[in-house]
Amino acid sequence: MIRIDRQAAAPGSPASRDSTFPPRRADASRILLRPSVALHLVLATGIGVAVAAVYTVLEPWLGAARAVPPILVFLSVCGLAVAAWLRNQPAAIEIGPDSFAVHARNGAPIADGRLAGASQWGTSLLAIEVQGAARRTAVLVAADALDSGTFRALAVRARCAAGR
Repeated sequence: MIRIDRQAAAPGSPASRDSTFPPRRADASRILLRPSVALHLVLATGIGVAVAAVYTVLEPWLGAARAVPPILVFLSVCGLAVAAWLRNQPAAIEIGPDSFAVHARNGAPIADGRLAGASQWGTSLLAIEVQGAARRTAVLVAADALDSGTFRALAVRARCAAGR
């Protein structure tokens, strides 16, 4: 479910408080993202190919039965990496006149600063560069995480920022 808040509440009012994300700016609109099925499928496919490659390398040296424990260890490390990746996926994008903030599912800020630009791959993925106070951060937004109109508007805004 996508929710775009175009009405900004006063910063101190109860309507501006969200239990998941920190208080937002009064002049910013918020775009909520849903988890991307396409990115999850690409990740699962990549892990499957990597596990098959490791097994193909280890099996001639160790044999089929003795190659299984290292494969299971490799698969568990991949699982830990996926869990960390899922925690850091964007859940909300906050766009203001001079600001751009991205928050993770746990409410932690991923990026906060000015929109520095974007590069779009086809019509399914948008890589947004956010220039913060200390560093630049790249944020990936998949097209299936938003409705098509919101994705296009975000892509146009990011491309316009790239021309600055």
